[in-house]
Amino acid sequence: MRKSATVTVHADQIRFPVSPTLYGLFFEEISHAGDGGIYAELIRNRSFEDTLVPDRCHVEDCMLHSPAGWVSPFDHSDPIPGWIMQMTEGCEAEIKLDDAFPLNETNPLSLKVEAASVPHGRVSVCNTGFWGIPVRSGETYNLSFYAKKTDGFQGELEITLEDRSGNLYASSSVTLTSSEWRKYELTLVSDRDESEAMLAFSSRSAGTFWLELVSLFPRATFLHRKNGLRPDLVGMLQQLKPSFLRFPGGCFVEGFSVETAYRWKKTIGDISERTSHWTLWHYRTTNGLGYHEYLQMAEDMGLYMMFVVNCGLTCQGRPGELIPMEELGEWVQDMLDAIEYANGPVTGYWGSLRAKNGHPEPFGLKYLEIGNENFGPEYNRRYQVFYEAVKEKYPEIVTIWNTHWEVGTETKDLPVEIVDEHFYADNDFYQQYHDMYDHYDRNGPKIYVGEYAMIAGNKSGTLLGALSEAAFMTGMERNQDLVTMSSYAPLFANIHHTVWDPSLIYFDGTKVYGTPSFHIQKMFGEHRGELVVDSHVTSESRSADLYGGLGAMEKELDRIRDLVVKRGGETLLRLDHLTGSPQQCREFHGTLWIGDPSWRQYDVSAKVILGSEGIRLRLLDRHQPWDKQNYLLWELDPDGESRLVRIVGWSRVKLAPNRKTAVHPSDWQHMQVTIVEDAVQCFLNGELIHEYRPAPIPFLTSVSTLDRTAGELIIKLVNPSPYLLETEIHIHGAGNVPVQGRQTILTSRNPEDANTIDRPESVSPKVSDFRCDDGVYPIPPYAAAILRIKI
Repeated sequence: MRKSATVTVHADQIRFPVSPTLYGLFFEEISHAGDGGIYAELIRNRSFEDTLVPDRCHVEDCMLHSPAGWVSPFDHSDPIPGWIMQMTEGCEAEIKLDDAFPLNETNPLSLKVEAASVPHGRVSVCNTGFWGIPVRSGETYNLSFYAKKTDGFQGELEITLEDRSGNLYASSSVTLTSSEWRKYELTLVSDRDESEAMLAFSSRSAGTFWLELVSLFPRATFLHRKNGLRPDLVGMLQQLKPSFLRFPGGCFVEGFSVETAYRWKKTIGDISERTSHWTLWHYRTTNGLGYHEYLQMAEDMGLYMMFVVNCGLTCQGRPGELIPMEELGEWVQDMLDAIEYANGPVTGYWGSLRAKNGHPEPFGLKYLEIGNENFGPEYNRRYQVFYEAVKEKYPEIVTIWNTHWEVGTETKDLPVEIVDEHFYADNDFYQQYHDMYDHYDRNGPKIYVGEYAMIAGNKSGTLLGALSEAAFMTGMERNQDLVTMSSYAPLFANIHHTVWDPSLIYFDGTKVYGTPSFHIQKMFGEHRGELVVDSHVTSESRSADLYGGLGAMEKELDRIRDLVVKRGGETLLRLDHLTGSPQQCREFHGTLWIGDPSWRQYDVSAKVILGSEGIRLRLLDRHQPWDKQNYLLWELDPDGESRLVRIVGWSRVKLAPNRKTAVHPSDWQHMQVTIVEDAVQCFLNGELIHEYRPAPIPFLTSVSTLDRTAGELIIKLVNPSPYLLETEIHIHGAGNVPVQGRQTILTSRNPEDANTIDRPESVSPKVSDFRCDDGVYPIPPYAAAILRIKI
């Protein structure tokens, strides 16, 4: 079936320059993106600490319980993850963790190898790496480790790269010489390819020895840096042509307890001096990819640097712990010292330490984000302290404020330069709100869309997910005077430990592929242009699908009564009180789902007391878990401030102007909502407070930029619909320009098509010439097209 659309471009009407920082990278240690990923270390559990339980936590039935009551997986049925023992039949030996004589304070455990009897053959302790150690023929691998022995052990160790059948790929030997810790270094050269090799330490004599901090790196890291990065994964990032790197997270920065929060000072210096820690993504990080390495990665890739600093709050959704205001000084000083380490002169303490670590020149850290996805009064108070401290000492640093669970540009009268907005939502969300930033206040702060991805039903990244994101991205590009930065998230995932889908790039030990979203990011990054020009789209569209029951927070139920839902003259639901698990209601994770999620048009009436926390009433609630949740939220604060927002997935959109009315928090208020096909109206005590009319979802979205250097007009077209769009393209202000040039198209037959590790290019862009003699460009169903037209 065919539909129609029109794109009108005024090439001579310049709106503003494109933002040079619009597209960047957000790196987080999640899904083994760092350890077992871009960080080129090949040894898993190199310091034998992977089973350490974080302070103040305990483990029951393979579940970790945090001090604040958050529960997460901690399945270590393997007592020494990554390490196994193999021996010739007839030998007797065992391995165990030992904390009696640690290497140093930051490395409390070692591996004790006791070979009681080796009458023939060998006893071997082997590391299996991150789901295998990949080796390539002719490549050199640098091995380092600490070891000691008992006086009774002869000291000869054979060190090999081999497979589980004992086939050798590389070999060397070392003689242990001391009963004290000593460092040993050697190289291994593989004579063949193998994706699942092991590193083996073998003895042919009885005795006891210890291993600690076993590290194996390919010599061929990115730019051949020591303690470096995996070149193929860096290469994927370079294809995106990013402009900045945000690091090191994410929720990773916050942690789920004070002890698991990111502390950059524990991640610098020699790897033997660094402290590992358990992450909220269910594994321990070595912090080998530390603060210095992030700065170096950004510099090596020519990127601006954005450091996300913990502001004295752990992840508020897990639930959070906070550092008391009177103890915040240490955390503020950590932030100032981080800036000094990155930018300070070598004559200062932190600058001299940077030089000692191999980088005398300042890195040039430019951006600092204060917190991650933090919100509410506790965050606002801490933000003010951190902001003032930064600006007093480093006024040139650009700061970023969290608004993840706040609304848009409302900054609570705080000094804000850039706000960070995150969106994890469904397909309709990105298409319906493609024009969100068309309506933002230009007098507010600049916008950084720090995390976004279509997550609902998007598995490990489908074409439809990429196209819905692309529709939203056209809106970001149309508003680059306001939206100056963005980054997709998450960036990386190891296919063997994926805790979040989709990610942009998936990999194993030897292979890597980009999702359709990767190709969209690459296409948009490669075709930025220099100036945004005026353009307009007319398109056929579809109506937004609004339906659902109601919802209220369980802790507010005793302040809601006389709830009545009607449709026409029919009463659908009547509840005098919401406590006591009434019929047609279901409790779900702190929320009472009320009524039928299939309801479409109805009237709601209820009496409420705002109390000290206010009331939050969900409307058109589809009664789904958070990643698929979809509802309107009417929020009434105790002071009478009222907001109407849309919640989809982990995303929040302001639907109407905020209002403030005179109320007394201890008096009963009357809330009434009328929902019809084309409008939602909210009344408080008979007064209309909010009105929302959902916009239709267009089949086509577009943005146009001018590349003056190349003499080309760039038109981006996104069609997530199932229809072929016969699109008239009218170009004004550039003479009689034929609609012809080069096209880059991403499409596939099925919107659910995706790439895989074995079929990495199933959905990938195609480049060719095009010409439209009649000025009509046919955009295929489920497609994104970028046209470059000479003018």
